[in-house]
Amino acid sequence: MRDYKGFHVVRSEENTGTSGTEKKGSFKLQIAKHRLVVGIRILAVAAVIILIVWLLVTQYRNQIYTDMTVSSSSEKISLENNSYLSNNGSVITYSRDGISGTDGTGKVLWNLTYEMQKPIVHQTDGIVAVCDYNGHIIYMIGQGGKVTEIDTNLPIHDFSVSKEERIAVILEDSSNSWVNLYDAGGAKIVEIKATMTKTGYPLAVALSGEVMGVSYFYVDGDSMRNSVTFYNFGGIGENTSDHIVSSYDYADAVVPILGFMNSETAFALADNRLMFFTGSKKPVSSSDTLINENIVGAYYGDTGIGLIFYDTSGENKYRLDLYDTSGKKQMSYAFDIDFKDILIHRGQIFIYNEDQCIVLDSNGKEKYSGFFDNKVLNISTTDSNKRYIAVTRTSIETIDFE
Repeated sequence: MRDYKGFHVVRSEENTGTSGTEKKGSFKLQIAKHRLVVGIRILAVAAVIILIVWLLVTQYRNQIYTDMTVSSSSEKISLENNSYLSNNGSVITYSRDGISGTDGTGKVLWNLTYEMQKPIVHQTDGIVAVCDYNGHIIYMIGQGGKVTEIDTNLPIHDFSVSKEERIAVILEDSSNSWVNLYDAGGAKIVEIKATMTKTGYPLAVALSGEVMGVSYFYVDGDSMRNSVTFYNFGGIGENTSDHIVSSYDYADAVVPILGFMNSETAFALADNRLMFFTGSKKPVSSSDTLINENIVGAYYGDTGIGLIFYDTSGENKYRLDLYDTSGKKQMSYAFDIDFKDILIHRGQIFIYNEDQCIVLDSNGKEKYSGFFDNKVLNISTTDSNKRYIAVTRTSIETIDFE
């Protein structure tokens, strides 16, 4: 204790009996307790949100539709002589004379006229392309209906279009086959010469981002085999031979179907097996399932691929086996209707013909089974599993499930 000009000054620790170090430690403890309480509150709120979301998702998945109604209808002159394709919430209508995109209200979004004998149409995420089989012109319709014309100068056998507005094409001349890649402006950026002795004959092509997959068929003496080869035309592929980042051989197989379910998952379907590949830059084999039955049909969407077989039990006519994006079989569902098409979208399966439909979830649970009011030529998906676009013989309708 010291005196300064009459003032009596006492140090705090002498007055309280508590050291500065102890007070500092107590303050840190209070902060830690506060943070712990805040953390517990945040975790509790997050847990409640997760529980609510889980309950809503579970309720949605378990929901049974009790009614199918037409919420809007647009009358059209005879639509029977056209072909149709679902396109990202709209309908693609095409014939030998032209192609158009129409929304659920019947409004024409874009239109293109041409003359073709056997038009082939593919679409990905709203990007549409059409060509005549064995023709040499491809029309690509991009966002807003912009049309890009690509002249390949050789007969076209198959092609694939990506959401980046690139097109991969299988071409054939008198002596060789070619796999070419074109950019959004129609310029050729890749040309691969395919021969039976070097690469094999190209059967199918698929495109996603920087990656292109090609199915090549070989005949080696008395045996045959098929390879699925992936190319990367971005930075990763620059450091590999011929831009090949992965390739897989399959003995005694023919692989006519190859596709990307999403940017991370590709699949290939042979006459005796189903293969899955994962990776957006360098696809690697993730699943290989042997199939010992004759495949009646194959249908795929963003969440799975469905293979149709005849029901060997004799109780029903068909059986649908659904595989998820990892190649795991999710369910089997037997049914009797002679189907026109099957849609797999957002975890829901829609089986239909002109007169009736069946709606399933990804576990094979039947959500709806009933009849249409009018003869249906085509069904297209929308952003909602409860809403579809139906093309009848004289109208375009929006149908809702409740």
